[in-house]
Amino acid sequence: MNLLTGINHTALLSADVGRLAAFYVRVFGARAVLDMTEGDLRIMLIDVGGGATLAAFQREGTEVPRGGLPEFARGRHDHVALNAADEQAFRELRRRLVAEGASDGVITDVGPAQQFGFTDPDGWESEVLWMKPGDSWVSHLPPAEWLLVEAD
Repeated sequence: MNLLTGINHTALLSADVGRLAAFYVRVFGARAVLDMTEGDLRIMLIDVGGGATLAAFQREGTEVPRGGLPEFARGRHDHVALNAADEQAFRELRRRLVAEGASDGVITDVGPAQQFGFTDPDGWESEVLWMKPGDSWVSHLPPAEWLLVEAD
């Protein structure tokens, strides 16, 4: 019996939640579903689809960490992988993120999936992932066997 149905939201600190939401709306077709302020805290919920939400928090005077750190050296929450609906959506998101200057467009094949990284306006480094039809994480390759598929 599954007790969970997935991840509901992940919480992010943002220097500007309006700018951050505009990026996810523009590039991913996400929806800003809540924008509220309480005291010096502004909260914006950004629905990215599939029941997943980015909960962005902005508080005056809070230092927001910037990007540029290598994978697994970014702290407790390293990155999130957003699921592309299919291969065509994966390619379109790659095109959009490269055009935004938010991705170098490098696609890596990890066995059951292909992925590429991007950096959002607050410097949060994440990835877009496309699961190959009929495959599962059981066939995940060790990093030494990952294949560079495509680069701009």
